[in-house]
Amino acid sequence: MHWLSRVTRVSVLPALLVVASLAFLLISNHAPSPATRASAADSAAPSAAPRAQTIVVRARRSDDLDRVAALAVRLGYTVTQRIGPLKALHVAPPAGVSVLQAVKAFVGRPGVLYAEPDYAMYRTDVPADPLYAREAPYMQVEHAPEAWDIEKGKPGVLVAVLDTGIDLSHPDLQGRIWVNPHEIANNNIDDDGNNCIDDVNGCSFVTDPSPGCTGSVNGNVRDDLGHGTFVAGIIAANGGNGQGIAGVARNVTILPVKVLDCNGDGDSLALAQGILYAAQAGAKVMNISLGGPVDSIVVREAVRIAHDQYGSLIVAAAGNTGTSGVAYPARYPQVIAVGATSSDNPDRRAIFSTTGPEVDVVAVGQGIVGTVPQSSCTRFLKCISGGPYAVGDGTSFAAPQVTGLVALMLSHTPTLRPDAILSIVKATADALPAGDRPDWAGSGRINMLKALKPQYRLGAPGVARN
Repeated sequence: MHWLSRVTRVSVLPALLVVASLAFLLISNHAPSPATRASAADSAAPSAAPRAQTIVVRARRSDDLDRVAALAVRLGYTVTQRIGPLKALHVAPPAGVSVLQAVKAFVGRPGVLYAEPDYAMYRTDVPADPLYAREAPYMQVEHAPEAWDIEKGKPGVLVAVLDTGIDLSHPDLQGRIWVNPHEIANNNIDDDGNNCIDDVNGCSFVTDPSPGCTGSVNGNVRDDLGHGTFVAGIIAANGGNGQGIAGVARNVTILPVKVLDCNGDGDSLALAQGILYAAQAGAKVMNISLGGPVDSIVVREAVRIAHDQYGSLIVAAAGNTGTSGVAYPARYPQVIAVGATSSDNPDRRAIFSTTGPEVDVVAVGQGIVGTVPQSSCTRFLKCISGGPYAVGDGTSFAAPQVTGLVALMLSHTPTLRPDAILSIVKATADALPAGDRPDWAGSGRINMLKALKPQYRLGAPGVARN
Protein backbone atom coordinates (compact mmCIF):
# COMPACT_ATOMS: atom_id res chain seq x y z
CA MET A 1 0.00 0.00 0.00
CA HIS A 2 1.18 3.48 -0.74
CA TRP A 3 -0.20 7.00 -0.72
CA LEU A 4 0.47 10.10 -2.70
CA SER A 5 1.53 13.28 -0.98
CA ARG A 6 5.17 13.88 -0.37
CA VAL A 7 6.20 14.76 3.15
CA THR A 8 9.28 16.92 2.84
CA ARG A 9 11.42 17.60 5.85
CA VAL A 10 11.28 21.23 6.85
CA SER A 11 13.83 23.52 8.39
CA VAL A 12 13.62 24.13 12.12
CA LEU A 13 14.01 27.70 13.25
CA PRO A 14 14.95 28.56 16.84
CA ALA A 15 11.53 27.81 18.27
CA LEU A 16 9.22 26.97 15.44
CA LEU A 17 8.85 24.62 12.56
CA VAL A 18 8.15 26.36 9.30
CA VAL A 19 5.22 24.85 7.48
CA ALA A 20 4.41 25.51 3.88
CA SER A 21 1.78 27.65 2.26
CA LEU A 22 -0.35 26.35 -0.60
CA ALA A 23 0.09 24.02 -3.50
CA PHE A 24 -2.43 23.25 -6.17
CA LEU A 25 -5.29 20.83 -6.37
CA LEU A 26 -6.68 19.55 -9.65
CA ILE A 27 -10.13 18.05 -9.71
CA SER A 28 -11.46 19.88 -12.74
CA ASN A 29 -9.93 21.68 -15.69
CA HIS A 30 -9.46 24.83 -13.60
CA ALA A 31 -6.05 24.19 -12.16
CA PRO A 32 -3.54 26.72 -10.83
CA SER A 33 0.12 26.28 -11.51
CA PRO A 34 2.00 23.92 -9.19
CA ALA A 35 4.21 25.44 -6.54
CA THR A 36 7.90 24.74 -6.52
CA ARG A 37 8.98 22.13 -4.01
CA ALA A 38 11.05 23.58 -1.19
CA SER A 39 14.48 22.45 -0.23
CA ALA A 40 15.08 21.11 3.27
CA ALA A 41 17.56 23.91 3.69
CA ASP A 42 15.06 26.68 2.99
CA SER A 43 14.63 29.03 5.92
CA ALA A 44 11.51 30.60 4.48
CA ALA A 45 8.22 28.72 4.50
CA PRO A 46 8.66 25.84 2.06
CA SER A 47 5.97 25.39 -0.56
CA ALA A 48 3.91 22.23 -0.52
CA ALA A 49 4.65 21.20 -4.06
CA PRO A 50 3.71 17.86 -5.54
CA ARG A 51 6.45 15.31 -5.95
CA ALA A 52 7.72 15.34 -9.51
CA GLN A 53 6.46 12.59 -11.80
CA THR A 54 4.00 11.00 -9.39
CA ILE A 55 0.22 11.32 -9.24
CA VAL A 56 -2.80 9.51 -7.77
CA VAL A 57 -5.74 8.70 -10.01
CA ARG A 58 -9.01 7.80 -8.27
CA ALA A 59 -11.51 5.64 -10.14
CA ARG A 60 -15.21 6.32 -9.73
CA ARG A 61 -15.97 2.69 -8.88
CA SER A 62 -13.92 -0.41 -8.17
CA ASP A 63 -14.86 -1.88 -11.53
CA ASP A 64 -13.43 1.22 -13.23
CA LEU A 65 -9.92 0.48 -12.01
CA ASP A 66 -9.08 -1.84 -14.90
CA ARG A 67 -10.34 0.68 -17.46
CA VAL A 68 -8.39 3.54 -15.90
CA ALA A 69 -5.25 1.40 -15.63
CA ALA A 70 -5.56 0.44 -19.29
CA LEU A 71 -5.96 4.13 -20.18
CA ALA A 72 -2.77 4.94 -18.29
CA VAL A 73 -0.84 2.29 -20.18
CA ARG A 74 -2.18 3.52 -23.54
CA LEU A 75 -1.02 7.03 -22.67
CA GLY A 76 2.46 5.75 -21.87
CA TYR A 77 2.16 6.00 -18.09
CA THR A 78 3.33 3.38 -15.58
CA VAL A 79 0.91 2.12 -12.93
CA THR A 80 3.22 1.53 -9.97
CA GLN A 81 0.54 0.59 -7.47
CA ARG A 82 -3.11 -0.40 -7.39
CA ILE A 83 -4.84 0.42 -4.09
CA GLY A 84 -8.17 -1.39 -4.07
CA PRO A 85 -9.60 -0.02 -0.80
CA LEU A 86 -9.11 3.54 -2.08
CA LYS A 87 -10.14 2.72 -5.68
CA ALA A 88 -6.93 4.46 -6.66
CA LEU A 89 -3.87 4.01 -8.85
CA HIS A 90 -0.37 5.29 -8.19
CA VAL A 91 0.81 6.47 -11.60
CA ALA A 92 4.21 7.61 -12.87
CA PRO A 93 4.18 9.70 -16.07
CA PRO A 94 6.70 9.10 -18.85
CA ALA A 95 9.88 11.15 -19.03
CA GLY A 96 9.29 14.75 -20.00
CA VAL A 97 5.70 14.90 -18.78
CA SER A 98 5.15 17.27 -15.86
CA VAL A 99 2.88 16.57 -12.91
CA LEU A 100 0.49 19.27 -14.14
CA GLN A 101 0.31 17.67 -17.58
CA ALA A 102 -0.12 14.23 -16.02
CA VAL A 103 -3.06 15.31 -13.89
CA LYS A 104 -4.72 17.06 -16.82
CA ALA A 105 -4.32 13.90 -18.91
CA PHE A 106 -6.68 12.03 -16.56
CA VAL A 107 -9.14 14.71 -15.45
CA GLY A 108 -12.52 14.22 -17.09
CA ARG A 109 -11.70 10.81 -18.54
CA PRO A 110 -14.35 8.06 -18.33
CA GLY A 111 -14.17 6.22 -15.03
CA VAL A 112 -11.92 8.86 -13.38
CA LEU A 113 -13.27 10.65 -10.30
CA TYR A 114 -10.20 12.80 -9.75
CA ALA A 115 -6.45 13.00 -10.20
CA GLU A 116 -4.07 14.85 -7.93
CA PRO A 117 -0.31 15.34 -7.39
CA ASP A 118 1.85 14.19 -4.51
CA TYR A 119 1.51 16.79 -1.75
CA ALA A 120 3.92 17.72 0.99
CA MET A 121 3.26 16.98 4.66
CA TYR A 122 5.40 17.60 7.72
CA ARG A 123 5.96 16.15 11.15
CA THR A 124 5.03 18.79 13.66
CA ASP A 125 7.40 18.60 16.61
CA VAL A 126 10.11 21.07 17.48
CA PRO A 127 12.83 18.96 19.14
CA ALA A 128 14.39 20.38 22.29
CA ASP A 129 17.31 19.61 24.60
CA PRO A 130 16.89 18.77 27.91
CA LEU A 131 10.53 10.69 34.61
CA TYR A 132 7.20 11.08 36.37
CA ALA A 133 8.57 14.09 38.19
CA ARG A 134 9.19 15.71 34.81
CA GLU A 135 5.72 14.80 33.54
CA ALA A 136 3.92 15.93 36.68
CA PRO A 137 3.67 19.67 35.89
CA TYR A 138 1.68 19.22 32.70
CA MET A 139 -0.13 16.06 33.80
CA GLN A 140 -1.38 17.90 36.89
CA VAL A 141 -2.57 21.00 35.04
CA GLU A 142 -4.56 18.69 32.74
CA HIS A 143 -5.89 16.76 35.79
CA ALA A 144 -4.52 13.41 34.68
CA PRO A 145 -3.79 12.05 38.19
CA GLU A 146 -7.42 12.60 39.25
CA ALA A 147 -8.63 11.04 36.00
CA TRP A 148 -6.50 7.96 36.69
CA ASP A 149 -8.53 7.40 39.82
CA ILE A 150 -11.42 6.74 37.44
CA GLU A 151 -9.66 5.03 34.52
CA LYS A 152 -6.12 4.06 33.54
CA GLY A 153 -6.93 2.49 30.18
CA LYS A 154 -7.84 -1.00 29.02
CA PRO A 155 -5.94 -3.32 26.67
CA GLY A 156 -9.03 -3.78 24.52
CA VAL A 157 -8.81 -0.17 23.32
CA LEU A 158 -6.64 -0.09 20.19
CA VAL A 159 -4.83 3.19 19.50
CA ALA A 160 -3.10 3.60 16.15
CA VAL A 161 0.02 5.74 15.94
CA LEU A 162 0.62 6.84 12.35
CA ASP A 163 4.18 8.07 12.36
CA THR A 164 7.79 6.96 11.85
CA GLY A 165 7.14 3.52 13.33
CA ILE A 166 7.72 2.29 16.88
CA ASP A 167 10.63 0.68 18.71
CA LEU A 168 9.03 -2.66 19.56
CA SER A 169 11.82 -3.49 22.01
CA HIS A 170 11.51 -0.33 24.13
CA PRO A 171 11.37 -1.38 27.80
CA ASP A 172 8.51 0.99 28.64
CA LEU A 173 6.31 -0.23 25.78
CA GLN A 174 6.49 -3.96 26.52
CA GLY A 175 3.02 -5.48 26.53
CA ARG A 176 1.55 -2.38 24.93
CA ILE A 177 2.11 -3.25 21.26
CA TRP A 178 -0.64 -4.87 19.19
CA VAL A 179 -0.17 -8.47 18.06
CA ASN A 180 -2.09 -9.65 15.03
CA PRO A 181 -3.57 -13.06 15.98
CA HIS A 182 -4.24 -13.91 12.33
CA GLU A 183 -0.77 -13.38 10.91
CA ILE A 184 2.20 -15.78 10.86
CA ALA A 185 5.51 -13.99 11.22
CA ASN A 186 8.11 -13.99 8.48
CA ASN A 187 6.36 -16.34 6.04
CA ASN A 188 6.03 -13.62 3.40
CA ILE A 189 2.30 -14.32 3.10
CA ASP A 190 -0.67 -12.07 3.77
CA ASP A 191 -2.28 -14.68 6.03
CA ASP A 192 -5.27 -12.56 7.05
CA GLY A 193 -5.91 -11.06 3.60
CA ASN A 194 -5.72 -7.43 4.75
CA ASN A 195 -3.27 -6.37 2.02
CA CYS A 196 -0.29 -6.21 4.38
CA ILE A 197 2.22 -9.07 4.48
CA ASP A 198 3.59 -10.23 7.83
CA ASP A 199 1.86 -7.44 9.77
CA VAL A 200 2.36 -9.15 13.09
CA ASN A 201 2.65 -5.83 14.95
CA GLY A 202 1.43 -3.31 12.37
CA CYS A 203 2.06 -2.18 8.82
CA SER A 204 4.38 0.18 6.95
CA PHE A 205 3.65 2.16 3.80
CA VAL A 206 6.97 3.90 3.10
CA THR A 207 7.59 2.98 -0.55
CA ASP A 208 9.38 6.13 -1.70
CA PRO A 209 11.84 7.17 1.01
CA SER A 210 13.84 10.38 0.92
CA PRO A 211 17.60 10.24 0.18
CA GLY A 212 19.52 8.45 2.90
CA CYS A 213 16.49 6.50 4.12
CA THR A 214 15.42 2.94 3.39
CA GLY A 215 11.99 1.98 2.14
CA SER A 216 9.76 0.10 4.54
CA VAL A 217 6.63 -1.83 3.61
CA ASN A 218 4.33 -4.52 4.97
CA GLY A 219 5.16 -5.61 8.53
CA ASN A 220 8.40 -3.67 9.02
CA VAL A 221 7.34 -0.96 11.48
CA ARG A 222 10.77 -0.32 12.97
CA ASP A 223 11.21 3.31 14.04
CA ASP A 224 14.29 4.66 12.26
CA LEU A 225 13.92 8.21 13.61
CA GLY A 226 12.34 8.14 17.08
CA HIS A 227 9.35 10.42 16.59
CA GLY A 228 6.73 7.66 16.55
CA THR A 229 8.17 5.94 19.60
CA PHE A 230 8.11 9.27 21.45
CA VAL A 231 4.43 9.74 20.61
CA ALA A 232 3.55 6.15 21.59
CA GLY A 233 5.19 6.64 25.00
CA ILE A 234 3.15 9.76 25.73
CA ILE A 235 0.00 7.78 25.04
CA ALA A 236 0.69 4.39 26.59
CA ALA A 237 4.06 3.97 28.31
CA ASN A 238 3.76 1.47 31.15
CA GLY A 239 3.09 2.99 34.55
CA GLY A 240 4.14 1.66 37.91
CA ASN A 241 6.87 -0.55 36.45
CA GLY A 242 9.71 1.21 38.25
CA GLN A 243 11.26 2.78 35.15
CA GLY A 244 10.82 5.67 32.76
CA ILE A 245 7.53 7.47 32.40
CA ALA A 246 3.79 6.82 32.67
CA GLY A 247 1.61 7.20 29.59
CA VAL A 248 -1.72 9.02 29.74
CA ALA A 249 -3.56 5.74 29.02
CA ARG A 250 -0.97 3.31 30.31
CA ASN A 251 -2.88 0.06 29.75
CA VAL A 252 -4.19 0.51 26.20
CA THR A 253 -2.80 -1.23 23.11
CA ILE A 254 -0.78 0.60 20.46
CA LEU A 255 -1.01 -0.24 16.75
CA PRO A 256 2.13 0.93 14.91
CA VAL A 257 1.49 2.27 11.40
CA LYS A 258 4.61 3.57 9.69
CA VAL A 259 3.95 6.33 7.15
CA LEU A 260 7.10 8.46 7.60
CA ASP A 261 10.72 7.60 6.78
CA CYS A 262 13.95 8.14 8.70
CA ASN A 263 13.81 11.90 8.04
CA GLY A 264 10.21 12.24 9.17
CA ASP A 265 9.11 12.51 5.52
CA GLY A 266 6.18 10.77 3.85
CA ASP A 267 3.35 11.29 1.39
CA SER A 268 -0.43 11.58 1.34
CA LEU A 269 -1.13 8.22 -0.26
CA ALA A 270 0.83 6.45 2.49
CA LEU A 271 -1.11 8.41 5.10
CA ALA A 272 -4.44 7.56 3.48
CA GLN A 273 -3.52 3.88 3.31
CA GLY A 274 -2.35 3.95 6.92
CA ILE A 275 -5.63 5.49 8.07
CA LEU A 276 -7.69 2.82 6.33
CA TYR A 277 -5.42 0.03 7.57
CA ALA A 278 -5.78 1.26 11.17
CA ALA A 279 -9.55 1.65 10.88
CA GLN A 280 -9.96 -1.82 9.42
CA ALA A 281 -7.75 -3.27 12.16
CA GLY A 282 -10.18 -1.89 14.76
CA ALA A 283 -8.42 1.25 16.00
CA LYS A 284 -11.11 3.54 17.41
CA VAL A 285 -8.66 6.37 17.91
CA MET A 286 -5.64 7.36 15.81
CA ASN A 287 -2.85 9.79 16.56
CA ILE A 288 -1.46 11.71 13.58
CA SER A 289 1.36 13.98 14.71
CA LEU A 290 2.19 15.10 11.19
CA GLY A 291 0.54 17.20 8.56
CA GLY A 292 0.79 19.50 5.60
CA PRO A 293 -0.82 22.64 4.18
CA VAL A 294 -2.67 20.98 1.28
CA ASP A 295 -6.15 19.47 1.29
CA SER A 296 -5.38 16.12 -0.33
CA ILE A 297 -8.55 14.48 -1.59
CA VAL A 298 -7.25 10.96 -0.97
CA VAL A 299 -6.47 11.77 2.68
CA ARG A 300 -9.77 13.57 3.15
CA GLU A 301 -11.57 10.54 1.76
CA ALA A 302 -9.68 8.14 4.04
CA VAL A 303 -10.54 10.31 7.07
CA ARG A 304 -14.21 10.28 6.05
CA ILE A 305 -14.28 6.50 5.58
CA ALA A 306 -12.54 5.89 8.91
CA HIS A 307 -15.01 8.17 10.68
CA ASP A 308 -18.25 7.23 8.91
CA GLN A 309 -17.77 3.54 8.21
CA TYR A 310 -15.52 2.40 11.06
CA GLY A 311 -16.31 4.85 13.87
CA SER A 312 -12.67 5.87 14.24
CA LEU A 313 -11.69 9.23 15.67
CA ILE A 314 -8.48 10.93 14.55
CA VAL A 315 -6.48 13.29 16.75
CA ALA A 316 -3.96 15.41 14.86
CA ALA A 317 -1.39 18.10 15.56
CA ALA A 318 -2.37 21.60 14.43
CA GLY A 319 1.16 22.52 13.37
CA ASN A 320 4.17 24.50 14.53
CA THR A 321 4.30 27.49 12.21
CA GLY A 322 3.67 30.01 14.98
CA THR A 323 1.17 31.65 12.62
CA SER A 324 -2.35 30.95 11.42
CA GLY A 325 -3.23 28.07 9.09
CA VAL A 326 -3.99 24.74 10.76
CA ALA A 327 -2.39 21.81 8.94
CA TYR A 328 -4.21 18.96 7.26
CA PRO A 329 -5.53 16.50 8.33
CA ALA A 330 -6.08 18.39 11.62
CA ARG A 331 -8.18 20.92 9.72
CA TYR A 332 -10.87 18.41 8.75
CA PRO A 333 -14.08 18.69 10.81
CA GLN A 334 -14.07 14.98 11.79
CA VAL A 335 -10.59 15.37 13.36
CA ILE A 336 -9.65 16.76 16.79
CA ALA A 337 -7.13 19.50 16.00
CA VAL A 338 -4.71 20.05 18.87
CA GLY A 339 -2.65 23.15 19.59
CA ALA A 340 -0.04 23.64 22.29
CA THR A 341 0.28 25.73 25.44
CA SER A 342 3.46 26.95 27.02
CA SER A 343 5.01 25.00 29.86
CA ASP A 344 5.97 28.15 31.78
CA ASN A 345 2.38 29.36 31.68
CA PRO A 346 -0.09 26.68 30.54
CA ASP A 347 -2.74 29.37 30.08
CA ARG A 348 -0.78 30.85 27.21
CA ARG A 349 0.04 29.74 23.70
CA ALA A 350 3.36 28.06 23.01
CA ILE A 351 5.13 30.40 20.62
CA PHE A 352 5.30 27.78 17.85
CA SER A 353 1.67 26.62 18.04
CA THR A 354 -0.30 27.19 14.84
CA THR A 355 -3.58 29.08 15.25
CA GLY A 356 -6.89 29.07 13.44
CA PRO A 357 -10.61 28.50 13.92
CA GLU A 358 -10.16 24.78 13.31
CA VAL A 359 -8.20 24.29 16.56
CA ASP A 360 -10.47 22.30 18.87
CA VAL A 361 -8.46 22.08 22.09
CA VAL A 362 -4.92 22.52 23.37
CA ALA A 363 -2.57 20.62 25.66
CA VAL A 364 0.82 21.50 27.07
CA GLY A 365 3.37 21.23 24.28
CA GLN A 366 6.70 22.12 25.85
CA GLY A 367 9.00 20.03 28.01
CA ILE A 368 7.14 16.82 27.17
CA VAL A 369 8.85 13.57 28.15
CA GLY A 370 8.68 10.60 25.80
CA THR A 371 10.16 7.23 24.96
CA VAL A 372 12.74 6.94 22.17
CA PRO A 373 14.84 4.16 20.65
CA GLN A 374 18.33 4.08 22.12
CA SER A 375 19.67 4.55 18.62
CA SER A 376 17.89 7.92 18.32
CA CYS A 377 19.74 9.58 21.17
CA THR A 378 22.32 11.10 18.85
CA ARG A 379 20.15 12.10 15.90
CA PHE A 380 16.58 12.90 16.98
CA LEU A 381 16.50 14.27 20.52
CA LYS A 382 19.09 14.52 23.25
CA CYS A 383 18.31 11.67 25.62
CA ILE A 384 17.90 12.02 29.37
CA SER A 385 20.81 10.39 31.19
CA GLY A 386 21.73 8.43 28.09
CA GLY A 387 18.20 7.30 27.21
CA PRO A 388 15.98 5.72 26.11
CA TYR A 389 13.89 8.77 27.06
CA ALA A 390 13.98 12.36 25.87
CA VAL A 391 12.28 15.74 26.21
CA GLY A 392 10.69 17.54 23.27
CA ASP A 393 8.42 20.41 22.27
CA GLY A 394 5.68 20.69 19.66
CA THR A 395 2.05 20.14 18.82
CA SER A 396 3.23 16.65 17.83
CA PHE A 397 3.62 15.98 21.54
CA ALA A 398 0.51 17.87 22.66
CA ALA A 399 -1.71 15.79 20.36
CA PRO A 400 -0.93 12.37 21.93
CA GLN A 401 -2.01 13.70 25.33
CA VAL A 402 -5.44 14.28 23.80
CA THR A 403 -5.26 10.87 22.11
CA GLY A 404 -4.52 9.37 25.52
CA LEU A 405 -7.57 11.15 26.96
CA VAL A 406 -9.77 9.76 24.17
CA ALA A 407 -8.38 6.29 24.90
CA LEU A 408 -9.28 6.70 28.58
CA MET A 409 -12.79 7.77 27.62
CA LEU A 410 -13.23 4.75 25.34
CA SER A 411 -11.84 2.48 28.05
CA HIS A 412 -14.36 3.86 30.52
CA THR A 413 -17.32 4.06 28.10
CA PRO A 414 -16.72 1.87 25.03
CA THR A 415 -20.01 2.85 23.40
CA LEU A 416 -18.98 6.47 22.85
CA ARG A 417 -19.08 7.51 19.21
CA PRO A 418 -16.53 9.87 17.59
CA ASP A 419 -18.78 12.93 17.48
CA ALA A 420 -19.80 12.47 21.12
CA ILE A 421 -16.17 12.17 22.17
CA LEU A 422 -15.26 15.35 20.33
CA SER A 423 -18.16 17.20 21.96
CA ILE A 424 -17.24 16.01 25.46
CA VAL A 425 -13.54 16.83 25.07
CA LYS A 426 -14.41 20.35 23.94
CA ALA A 427 -17.23 20.99 26.41
CA THR A 428 -15.13 19.91 29.41
CA ALA A 429 -12.00 21.84 28.43
CA ASP A 430 -10.82 24.68 30.63
CA ALA A 431 -11.38 27.93 28.77
CA LEU A 432 -8.24 30.03 28.30
CA PRO A 433 -7.67 33.76 27.72
CA ALA A 434 -7.28 34.88 24.13
CA GLY A 435 -3.79 36.22 24.69
CA ASP A 436 -2.09 37.38 21.53
CA ARG A 437 -4.54 35.58 19.20
CA PRO A 438 -8.20 34.82 19.79
CA ASP A 439 -8.27 31.55 17.82
CA TRP A 440 -5.29 29.71 19.27
CA ALA A 441 -6.93 27.55 21.97
CA GLY A 442 -10.27 26.42 20.55
CA SER A 443 -12.48 25.37 23.46
CA GLY A 444 -9.54 25.44 25.85
CA ARG A 445 -6.99 23.19 27.56
CA ILE A 446 -8.08 19.58 28.05
CA ASN A 447 -9.34 18.59 31.49
CA MET A 448 -9.09 14.81 31.76
CA LEU A 449 -11.01 14.56 35.02
CA LYS A 450 -14.03 16.47 33.74
CA ALA A 451 -14.06 14.50 30.50
CA LEU A 452 -14.18 11.23 32.44
CA LYS A 453 -16.78 12.18 35.02
CA PRO A 454 -19.96 10.12 34.68
CA GLN A 455 -22.18 13.20 34.91
CA TYR A 456 -21.56 16.12 32.63
CA ARG A 457 -23.49 18.68 30.65
CA LEU A 458 -22.42 19.86 27.25
CA GLY A 459 -22.14 23.63 27.08
CA ALA A 460 -20.99 26.12 24.49
CA PRO A 461 -17.41 25.77 23.24
CA GLY A 462 -14.98 27.10 25.81
CA VAL A 463 -17.42 26.65 28.70
CA ALA A 464 -16.70 23.62 30.87
CA ARG A 465 -19.61 22.48 33.03
CA ASN A 466 -20.32 19.52 35.27
